[in-house]
Amino acid sequence: MSIWFNEQEKIFHLQTQNSSYVFCVVEHDALEHLYYGKKIPNDNIKHISNRQIYAHHAHESRDSRVFSASTVGLEISPFNAGDIRTPSVVYDCDGKLDCNRLRYRAHKIYKGRTPLNGLPYSRENDEAESLEILLTDDEGRIEITLTYVVYASVDVIARSQKIKNVGGMSVSIQKWSSMCLDFYGADFDMVTLNGMYLYECAGLARVPLQRGVFKNESLTGTTSHNRNPFIALCAHNADEHSGETYGFNLLYSGNFAEEVSVGSLGDTRLIMGISDTGFCWSLKAGEEFVSPETVLTYSEEGLGGMSRNFHDHIRQNIIEKEFAFSPRPIVINSWEASYFTVSEDKVLALAAQAKDCGIDTVVLDDGWFRPHDQKGLGDWRTETDKFPSGIKGLSEKIHALGLKFGLWLEPEMVNEDSELYRKHPDWILSTSKTPLISRFQYVLDLTRDEVVEYVANRISEELQGAEIDYIKWDFNRYVTEAGSYQMPQGEVYHRQMLGTYKLLSALKNRLGNMLFETCSGGGGRFDLGMLFYSPQIWTSDNTDPYARVYIQYGASYAYPVSALSCHFTRGDCTTGRPSTYDFRYRVAAFGSYGYELDLSEYSAEDKAKFKQYSEQYRKDEDLNLSGDLYRLISPRTDHFCAYMKVSKDKNKAQLTFLELNATGFVESTTIKLKGLDPNKVYKNEETGAILHGATLMNVGLRIGDLYRAKREDGEVLTFYAV
Repeated sequence: MSIWFNEQEKIFHLQTQNSSYVFCVVEHDALEHLYYGKKIPNDNIKHISNRQIYAHHAHESRDSRVFSASTVGLEISPFNAGDIRTPSVVYDCDGKLDCNRLRYRAHKIYKGRTPLNGLPYSRENDEAESLEILLTDDEGRIEITLTYVVYASVDVIARSQKIKNVGGMSVSIQKWSSMCLDFYGADFDMVTLNGMYLYECAGLARVPLQRGVFKNESLTGTTSHNRNPFIALCAHNADEHSGETYGFNLLYSGNFAEEVSVGSLGDTRLIMGISDTGFCWSLKAGEEFVSPETVLTYSEEGLGGMSRNFHDHIRQNIIEKEFAFSPRPIVINSWEASYFTVSEDKVLALAAQAKDCGIDTVVLDDGWFRPHDQKGLGDWRTETDKFPSGIKGLSEKIHALGLKFGLWLEPEMVNEDSELYRKHPDWILSTSKTPLISRFQYVLDLTRDEVVEYVANRISEELQGAEIDYIKWDFNRYVTEAGSYQMPQGEVYHRQMLGTYKLLSALKNRLGNMLFETCSGGGGRFDLGMLFYSPQIWTSDNTDPYARVYIQYGASYAYPVSALSCHFTRGDCTTGRPSTYDFRYRVAAFGSYGYELDLSEYSAEDKAKFKQYSEQYRKDEDLNLSGDLYRLISPRTDHFCAYMKVSKDKNKAQLTFLELNATGFVESTTIKLKGLDPNKVYKNEETGAILHGATLMNVGLRIGDLYRAKREDGEVLTFYAV
């Protein structure tokens, strides 16, 4: 059992394997947050409540001033209800922002969980246990349900909120966060994943909290290349391996906002959910609105422990079970080989060479339905002059070679030069007669069911009978001018996201639920919402291995390495630095491995090397799919990058060491390994040396001894328990 309720004290205690989350019903039937952190017994901890009197803090009771909504921790904080801190929800009834004080009415605890209608969520498993809290206002106009789902073994709690209009008036929502979490004190550093196109998640930021409000927000209609919905709060002395750390992430792929505020009393509040910028949602009588889900985790094993909690939860409870722990396709993509000059003959030639490289899946990228990027998007009609056998015939020929077949799609977009746009110019998101255009394309209005249905029908009809094993789903421009001919302006962004999820579900069902890899000009939509539908995401259009070290290292703070699609390429797209084959492989093997090459340009010796890499990746893929990641040296703070992947049973471990900038000043520095069993004996597969786990973790290895080959190759050492 993970959820307890103390009937006498009215205390709710949510317990995971290593954490406790405690709140209670207090004066005026308010919900007060008491504690979130290291696991504690089911004691009455109401003594931690703040009941001091502060000037200018409003109070509801006429007999006592000790309870004020502005001075206690709250599970939900509506605007204009006595709490002068950053509100988590803002709404009005009949156009009046009158007092919205919320009262506890009832709760229920049950095994399992309830899915979120139309939204991604943490999936049900054998251990999931749920708590639902019912709140109402004094006038009985609205009902609010706070939902908590406990995943005890991975130290995760999932939170969401629902509001229902149960009166006869209109309700307008201006802000509806997924959670509100208050801490007594502000002794934290805040960690966020920042970036930009071609450098997604590379700008890992860590700053101490100060008084005021910090907002991490995306207004691009996606989670964006620039921001990621992950955020962490950690102790100032927390590092990779120790120290209290709280991690948070949002199961959502659209505009989001995270607000961290430090109040006048030194308290900290974190609010996460849909961005309230430009958001306004109307509820008629009987209608309800559900927030996206937020996942929370706590670890006293530092940022590394937080990451491993997230990795386990994502693999076990968010990614579809069919794909989460199954070997991923080793793909070669046609884009860098042919670009828009792609043809059936070129794809078949690429496939024939791919077999010699240990590749199992050939992916036909853009160009199969249009001659260039300025026309045809939205029509999805195969160019038969390029592909006389059609997609069905091509897929059969690829399978006859003993390979699998994948296809690129961008279903959410349309070119201005297309039959679809000429017939339905009102089927795009726009607020003007001369809509803004980007990459020669518009965003289809997926708030409209007929548009979703048309796209699903057109694509499934075009691909009918084709043997497709893999879909790469792209999204290559941001949402601007988010207006719809049928929808109120303030609802468009969220309804567009709901339409995207609906289209994803429809095409997965119609195409046979093969493996989907999502993409958004690289990592522009790398989030838990997408991972609910696709087990891996194209991490970045930047495949330069030196740049990828930073991108992939940053993304690993929130996402498992198996979710990061990483390919071996020419390797010089941004830094211009030359790199060796071994270095490129070792960087790409960090995540789900594949290739972006014109194989006709490479020798038989090169292809034999590629085959060796593919076989090595398959040998070690178990560590990516189910192992634990330990980050040892950050590329942001040193001339090197080093990390370990360790199997759950601790019988296999792999150390990867990469030199980014040559230096001779650290030859005698040691790396202490992590994650091993101190009582087990390990054999170094490369050297034959046998040492205890305790020795490897406490004495370590000397950096100068890691250069047995060329320094620029880096080094990989594999250890097996003997």
